[in-house]
Amino acid sequence: MSHSNQLILFARAPVYGAVKTRLAKDIGKQPALDFYRRTLTALIQRLQSGPWELCLSVATKGDEQHELFQNMSVTVQPDGDLGFRMQSELERFHGSNRIIIGSDIPGIECSHLQRAFDSLARHDMVFGPANDGGFWLVGCASGFAVDSATCSTFMKNVRWSTEYALADTLATLPVGTEVAKVATLSDVDDGDSYRKFIEAGER
Repeated sequence: MSHSNQLILFARAPVYGAVKTRLAKDIGKQPALDFYRRTLTALIQRLQSGPWELCLSVATKGDEQHELFQNMSVTVQPDGDLGFRMQSELERFHGSNRIIIGSDIPGIECSHLQRAFDSLARHDMVFGPANDGGFWLVGCASGFAVDSATCSTFMKNVRWSTEYALADTLATLPVGTEVAKVATLSDVDDGDSYRKFIEAGER
């Protein structure tokens, strides 16, 4: 039986030189890998206890075989830009309330996700803003269609990895879409944000 709440975790296998490349330019490849592995491992452990069905979604064929992902439900994203991949994964679980989150936001707690799922009882979509203008969470209510035929503009021409990513994405939604927002969280994607993270004691 399918779960009414589907949580989709976008992740990469923690492989040297393949993760947190922007951060690695500032602090080095090994420290960046160590940070990502710790963050991802802790997040998976945290999420596995929640009232939802957890699915890992990887962009690179072969990542699903990584030892960290053993005994997990794993899908491989289709080829395409980030918007297309998110749209495809949201449509894969069309019959459930479904939420996508990233794997490199250390501050994600189960309480944030529960509030996001709760909001889908009253809204079509939910977003979790990031403090850099992007978003760490996007979700749709059960039955709300975001396929290319129904919603041809969804996540098209978004300026990813910029301060405009969330605003651009909201502009692609159909007129009348009811949108909720949950907590704004911080991504750790460069040396400055990493130092702030360490100084705050959030190891």
